[in-house]
Amino acid sequence: MEAPLPDPITNYNRQVARQRYLRREAHVLIHHPGFNLVYWRRIIRAPARIERLGRHLGWTADQINLTKALLISRMACVFIDHMIYRMEQAHLLVATHGAPHAEWENQYRQFLRLFLRLTEIPDRRAIVKLMQRLHRYTRPSTTLLSFRQRHWEFIEGILAPRLNPEGAAALFARPAFTSGQNPARAAQRIRFHAALFADIQERLHQQLWMFAYSDFMLRLYDQIRKYPEVLTSLVEAN
Repeated sequence: MEAPLPDPITNYNRQVARQRYLRREAHVLIHHPGFNLVYWRRIIRAPARIERLGRHLGWTADQINLTKALLISRMACVFIDHMIYRMEQAHLLVATHGAPHAEWENQYRQFLRLFLRLTEIPDRRAIVKLMQRLHRYTRPSTTLLSFRQRHWEFIEGILAPRLNPEGAAALFARPAFTSGQNPARAAQRIRFHAALFADIQERLHQQLWMFAYSDFMLRLYDQIRKYPEVLTSLVEAN
């Protein structure tokens, strides 16, 4: 199984809430000298705790599994930040082009290889597979791209009156997942809105289309995660 880098959702949260992550990292650094293996034990215990909490709160299996994947990804990032900081302190990082970023990615992949060998976590492979699938959440599906090719004139007609900041903002106003549609239809509509937003950003602000599409999906994520069936449809889109 190919070990992925952190999913876009985790990276986005790290950017918009960097101070929170810095405080977590500081907690790891201050309370335990050297490499903090105590935090590693917390990571090992996390999936079982999420399972118990989710069952107590009546979460669906999708919601429980998604929370496990996101939590492990975030905890891994804090742990690797800690590892890299300690390596820098101990002068263990070789000063090469791309360091410490290249070493960070190497350590993250190594973390997942170790995680996959943890027999204490029976669903560890399923967790890592979902971490891989989360990358797909921020990418347009081939079905969407094919639809846009076939119906571009129709899309141009919809797009024309929306080529302004108000038109872009309106796409966030009534998310499709609150409209009572079935999850697959709601996911299709969300992706369609994300593509329209990317069209508007590209034309008004010369923003890269793929960046704008991902930005739309990431900004909606906190709302979409409340509808795990819809989120599952988005992740599994082809």
